[in-house]
Amino acid sequence: MSRRINKSISFFVNITLVLIIAFIFGLIGYSLLKNDSFVPESFVEARSTSSFIASELVSILDNSSKILDKILEEDKNGKFSSALELVDQEIEKIESANNKALELSKELIKMAESLREIKPFKARDLAFTAITQETSLLFSVRDYNSFFSSLLETLRLKFTDDVRYNDDNIQTLMKKMNEGAKEINSINESFNQELKAFDKAL
Repeated sequence: MSRRINKSISFFVNITLVLIIAFIFGLIGYSLLKNDSFVPESFVEARSTSSFIASELVSILDNSSKILDKILEEDKNGKFSSALELVDQEIEKIESANNKALELSKELIKMAESLREIKPFKARDLAFTAITQETSLLFSVRDYNSFFSSLLETLRLKFTDDVRYNDDNIQTLMKKMNEGAKEINSINESFNQELKAFDKAL
């Protein structure tokens, strides 16, 4: 688990570096741009794909919240076996969410690499802002999944009567998850709004 998290952190750090480099090259090319509009096909395709993946990712996280409510309901009703089964299923689904985040990161890199070809400059600047915002979403998703994974593992300890179980951890992790979910939805909405402004600037 630790190796997977460290690998994920390294990947996200690389994304940030790519975005910075892409923006620097974009600034270098600014003086060469004319006032007419141009958006490379690679950006258009990556934008479409990234929006779709982001939508899927948000949907997965929303569904995980609903399943968590069901797990807690089963717990309240003393149906520990059923609750444990749901916990195990959700632990497997976290990997799916992480894979979606990685897919999204690859599309954002493609968008970043196309930045310097976009004109006018105002549109390119808006595109850069949108990309950086959606990159921050990836970090938020990483944190959310980390909290969710810890919560599921804590619940698993409870349902298996493990002596390491600590009830205080549940409330703390649930609070962090709720805050993370709001942040993810807010960031994705900002991403979409920036792209709308980008379209108007062309």
